[in-house]
Amino acid sequence: MRHLSIRMAPDKGVWVNVPYGVSFREAEAFVRSQQEWIAERLRRVKAVEREMGVGLGINAEVKTKFHVLRVVRTEERSPRYELAGRDVTLYIPEETPYERAEPYVKRFLVEIYRMESKRYLPERVRELALSHGFRYGRLSFRDNVSNWGSCSVENNISLNIKLMKLPDELIDYVILHELCHTIEKNHSARFWALLAKVCPDCQEARKRLRQYNTRV
Repeated sequence: MRHLSIRMAPDKGVWVNVPYGVSFREAEAFVRSQQEWIAERLRRVKAVEREMGVGLGINAEVKTKFHVLRVVRTEERSPRYELAGRDVTLYIPEETPYERAEPYVKRFLVEIYRMESKRYLPERVRELALSHGFRYGRLSFRDNVSNWGSCSVENNISLNIKLMKLPDELIDYVILHELCHTIEKNHSARFWALLAKVCPDCQEARKRLRQYNTRV
């Protein structure tokens, strides 16, 4: 029995499996009959691509806390960028292959995250600490893939610069999580009780945070 099928995957697009003996006309009619299904699945794939950080080549668009980065082709020989309010346009020479363009775009995006984190996070950490009576040591920022934040035994807090891709309430959740570690150093029942006290919807926030990752 002959079966046509449609598959898609992040950063790979859409493809149709056409068994031997099936004509182009049959395959084309099958794809037309599945247009709504394809469009819906493509929306989901694009959402996954944005979260995974794939597809950061030409025509990519990435929203951060304060900016929208768009990557476009240019006939110029060297990359450059333009900043106009919230919009950042990164121009990549059109002859640049994808395998070279993507790492460049990722490095550029990391610098946007770094700039934004230094602009936003120090004051927000200070506000939340004052509001809930926490005291902490030094505050630093890192680009890593292991965690969203950490708190040392000396109560120094480190935050991931990629917090800048999260909604405000999840940024606050991560900050409060680390501030609670200035009092409770592990994830004991006392820790979770303290976190629930300062962040009543912490369980929901924790679930939502799992939908994101710490990659660019």
